[in-house]
Amino acid sequence: MKRFLPEMPKLLLGVSSLGQPVRTTRDRHLEVASRFKEPESLAVALVKAVGVGAEALIVPPTNDVRLALAELSKDLPLIVRTPHTPVGDDLRWEPALALESLDEASSWSASRAGAAVNSLLPLSLAADLASRVLPRMERECATFNTKSWRGVMVPAAVTDLALAANQARFFDRVIKFGRAKFGLVGFETRNLGHFLSRLAPWGVMPDFVMGPVNPRGVGMMPNADRVLAEINSNPVKLIACEVRGGGLVTLEEGVRYARQKGVWGVCAELVDLDDVPKELKALVQTQAA
Repeated sequence: MKRFLPEMPKLLLGVSSLGQPVRTTRDRHLEVASRFKEPESLAVALVKAVGVGAEALIVPPTNDVRLALAELSKDLPLIVRTPHTPVGDDLRWEPALALESLDEASSWSASRAGAAVNSLLPLSLAADLASRVLPRMERECATFNTKSWRGVMVPAAVTDLALAANQARFFDRVIKFGRAKFGLVGFETRNLGHFLSRLAPWGVMPDFVMGPVNPRGVGMMPNADRVLAEINSNPVKLIACEVRGGGLVTLEEGVRYARQKGVWGVCAELVDLDDVPKELKALVQTQAA
């Protein structure tokens, strides 16, 4: 049965910065990680964020997030960032994607090490990437309450691997599978200009794409002018992330710039915010103005 597709949110809060590298100083990263070390503190921040106007949360399927959500008596709207690719995994040789992951704490174990040496080829050459990714997506999303599902987002590490290998079929399969199972389907990318330019030739149209957009052009690959040109010519709904450019501009300035350039919505990361509800409420008010 096809799942009902909700409207794509325009203001999102991302919590991936708690476990993934982000463009900020080491001290800032450690400060935010310490602030939300306890599940209760993260739970309070998430529920307040939704309360002031965040339309969805982009969350990785990690124990920290699950424990925080378990503290709450109500379901929050989630877009699951899946498949989860821990920082320690080497994506070129794909232990996280090439093997069946049964251990939630780690995608790699000694008991499965022997299987890896049998085929030390990049996954883009060794097998169909989608056949490895789709089961992972289903298992990881199942760790959250289905009532909270709004959709899924494929992380940049996986998106850009398929982009580099020109695997149009991967994106088509993920979109069809994800819409039927979870709702909205999007892709995060660190190569926004290149990715947007491939969508029309591939004949695929995800529900959204997320990539860096900010006044300083930080992370806007291959360059800011190319990214802005693709945004103006592409009908896909773009969610701007890294709007602060690694801390070079304020959140308000970054969001204002992204909206002026025609993005559909913005995603603020926890690392971008000092006072989560206050700053998100200010963004909601400026959006309504």
